[in-house]
Amino acid sequence: MSRPRCLAAGGLEPSDAMLQAEVPAPESIDDPPIGVEAAARLMAGVGFVAFRSAAWPGSTADSCLMVAIHDAPTRRHFDAERIDYWTTSSGRGRPVELDRCSAVPFVRDFSWGQIRLVDRFGAHNTFAAFGGELSGESVGDGARLFIFRSSAPILRLGGHSQRPDRLATDVVSFFAQLVPHVWAGQNERLVAASPSLDLYAAFLLHMNARITRSAAL
Repeated sequence: MSRPRCLAAGGLEPSDAMLQAEVPAPESIDDPPIGVEAAARLMAGVGFVAFRSAAWPGSTADSCLMVAIHDAPTRRHFDAERIDYWTTSSGRGRPVELDRCSAVPFVRDFSWGQIRLVDRFGAHNTFAAFGGELSGESVGDGARLFIFRSSAPILRLGGHSQRPDRLATDVVSFFAQLVPHVWAGQNERLVAASPSLDLYAAFLLHMNARITRSAAL
């Protein structure tokens, strides 16, 4: 079964039907899951939505980040002009940048690390992710929609328009401790090939070990 499309070709402009059906935008990883269609409706009034998706038949629930990049700023909300994230090429991690000139449509993998949304003033909103699938498509005139999906949590690290999720800074610390171990090419290829849930499980084991060693915790 294929995934449902998140937006029709009508674009990101709000309609009466959209506004009537709108649900509050999630502000935390702890908020209840919402459907991808509900998140798509929210994109009419915000520049990005981070949410846990409700499971649909034949799938498990995902953690998602939807980001719109417009040819011209809407001036209604945080307008991302650039998305920075990590991918793996030939077993090595490398940074990638998306903007209004990025070719769409596409579907590709993204790697573990930080995802950063940057607007024209240099303000940013940042996330920590364990890897997953990234898609891009054109939605109406002058807008591109990029969707990060992961079986593991995509956590808010804070920034211009959001508060950090619990454990988000711990994930960044875990990544920082992981980096020296992947300098050897064989280790980096091994980590890069690991499913997102395996990396998330490794993080949880790392946190459990820290708590076990701490007398205060």
